[in-house]
Amino acid sequence: MAILDQGVWHPNKEASQLAYEDTFDVTTQVEKDRYHLYISYACPFAHRPYLVISYLGLEDAISVSSVAAKRYEDGWLFDEDNADPIYQSQALTELHLRAKPDYSGRVTVPVFWDKKDSSIVGNDSSAIAIELATKWLPLAKNKVELVPDMLKNDIEQLNSWLHSNVNRKVYHVGFAKEQVEYNCAINDLFNALELLDERLGQSIYLHGNNVTLSDLFLLPTLVRFEAVYEVHFKANKKQLKAFKNLYRYMLDLVSDTRIHKTIDIEHMKLHYYFSHKHINPYGIVPAGPEICW
Repeated sequence: MAILDQGVWHPNKEASQLAYEDTFDVTTQVEKDRYHLYISYACPFAHRPYLVISYLGLEDAISVSSVAAKRYEDGWLFDEDNADPIYQSQALTELHLRAKPDYSGRVTVPVFWDKKDSSIVGNDSSAIAIELATKWLPLAKNKVELVPDMLKNDIEQLNSWLHSNVNRKVYHVGFAKEQVEYNCAINDLFNALELLDERLGQSIYLHGNNVTLSDLFLLPTLVRFEAVYEVHFKANKKQLKAFKNLYRYMLDLVSDTRIHKTIDIEHMKLHYYFSHKHINPYGIVPAGPEICW
């Protein structure tokens, strides 16, 4: 892992070695054109708040941009195709140091940036997504209640389960260093997918007939599965297409233009296959698979 320790970049240091780690709690004022969301089109966690912005139609209120696909020892960078529209920074580290010159912690996406105060107001994807889905609804063009009061507890519980058993678990599979570790993780992942497939045999979406925040938490993993996880992470116990209900559910969601426009398969592939040299040492990006949706 690469981190900043009191403002100094360390490309091969773990966050556990920090004397302290700065945190950013999500605290925003509902104010048009005050905030900018930095994401990576490759990152499934950063995809969550981006999906909320697009689905609710908050683009006129909150601007969004991505870092470059290729990641080096310098961490998340910007390039000609994916530039920093605010400061023309070369790297995401510059934003953290601009906000706090002695920052200590991981330099990750998403970054929720306050343009007025030149500060980071949040970097936890789950917290940002919830904030946008609830507090920012008055400015939404599409006023969809992604977290209805009557489902709030159920959504929070399912989101936590999805994070542990699906969203993060696929990384446990892909980054496993021993066969036993891999076997355990892949069984956990595919058991979770089986449960979701059964659940979606009973309803259109995870909580019934309407899209909720839980759907926007699960989807980022599903849309990366065929192009990246099945091959690059060896998450191939079964093809995603074999989960009839789960695959139908994914196709239904990505057919929505508000969702589809947030997905960049080529950016995802370039990031994963180029950047994870410990898995793919030559950085060769495969030609396929052909994604039909």
